Amino acid sequence: MTDVAIADHKPRLAVLTGAGISAPSGLPVYRGGNGMWDRNPDTAKFTTASRWHGKAQQSWDHWNELRRASYTAQPNPAHQALVAAEAHFDVHIATQNIDGLHTRAGSTNVTELHGSVFRTRCSGKACHARHGAWFDENLHETVPTCPRCGRVARLDVVLFGEQLPARKMRASIDAARHADVWIAVGTSGTVFPAAGLIDFCRPGTVRVLVNAQPWTDNASTFEREVLGDASTVLGDVLRELHAAALR
Repeated sequence: MTDVAIADHKPRLAVLTGAGISAPSGLPVYRGGNGMWDRNPDTAKFTTASRWHGKAQQSWDHWNELRRASYTAQPNPAHQALVAAEAHFDVHIATQNIDGLHTRAGSTNVTELHGSVFRTRCSGKACHARHGAWFDENLHETVPTCPRCGRVARLDVVLFGEQLPARKMRASIDAARHADVWIAVGTSGTVFPAAGLIDFCRPGTVRVLVNAQPWTDNASTFEREVLGDASTVLGDVLRELHAAALR
C-alpha cells in the first residue's frame, strides 16, 4: 500500500460511493450486467426531469419500489468499515446513493449528492426553495401533493437533467482538495460531476479505487485498484491505509 503522507492531524479521508457499495445489501445497481437500466429501459421515464411529471403515478410507483427496498435493506460490512474508519481518519463521504445506508450505519459526515429516497419535496421550484423537503417513509398509492401549495409532490432526488445542489458539490470538492486519501467505492466513474471529484485532489493525495470493475477513463489516476465486492475488501483496504499513515 502506498504510504500516506500526513502532517500533525488525523488523516483526511474523502470517499465517493455509488450503487456498488449497497449492492451487497440487496439494492440494485444501475448499470452493467443485471443493472436497473438494463432490466427496465422505462426507468429513464421516471428519472428524467423533463419526463416524470407527465407520468407522475408511474413515477411514484417506481419511487415506492426504491423506498420499500431501501427501507428493508441493512448496512453491510462496507458501510460499517467506513464508520469504523472514523476512529483513525477525518472522514467525509460523498455518496451518489439515495438509500440512506451510510447514515443508518452510523457515519457522521455524509453528503447525499443525489438526495434521499426518504425525503419528499414540492415539484414547484419556488415552494421547494422556500420550504425545502420533508422526511417521508410512506408508500404513496396515489400521487402525493405538497401540504403547503397543493402542487404535485416528488421524491427529493436529483433527476437526470437537473444540477446537483451547489452547496453539496462545494462540500465534496473541498473534501477532495484537502484529502490525504481519496477513495472511490462501488461506482463506475461515468456519472458526472461526481466522477470528476478525483480531479480536485492535490498532488500527493493517495487515490484508491474499490470497485467490481476498473474505471476505463480514469485508470491512470489511481495509485491502487482493488477489484472486488466492496463488502468483502473495503475493510482490509482501510486498515492498510491506516497502517501506512502510521509509518
